[in-house]
Amino acid sequence: MSFLLQSAHTFELNTTPGTGTPTYARLGAGLNNFEVSLNEEVAQDVYLDGDGFASSTVTGGQLIITFTGHRKIGDAAQDFIFANQFELGEGRETDFKWTLPDGTIISGECTIANIEGPSGDANTKGEISFEVHFNGKPTVTPPGP
Repeated sequence: MSFLLQSAHTFELNTTPGTGTPTYARLGAGLNNFEVSLNEEVAQDVYLDGDGFASSTVTGGQLIITFTGHRKIGDAAQDFIFANQFELGEGRETDFKWTLPDGTIISGECTIANIEGPSGDANTKGEISFEVHFNGKPTVTPPGP
């Protein structure tokens, strides 16, 4: 039995949104952590036939991936993110691809949100964090044969 290594995931960000042909840059240099959340909306309802206990139904959600690490100047993906740090609306929107270790690809339109940093002590690498919020349901492509 083996453990999954997080470094086996691959992330790609379109650095030329709105130009027709996407230019994907690998997102990974300088980043040392990612957290995945489905940000689910859950309706919790109590019915008369449930003896006072509730039932839950997931009614919505949004795939969000939070990245943390260090600012690497010259990295195409990070440079795109930080060049748009002070933009709003469409200035933060692009396309994203996440390839899981088994080859499954999760892709779709996204918004880069909560861009923080670089910050930290004078004798450390600039610490950063940001979130990729998928806009709508992502496309899930199973691995090929």
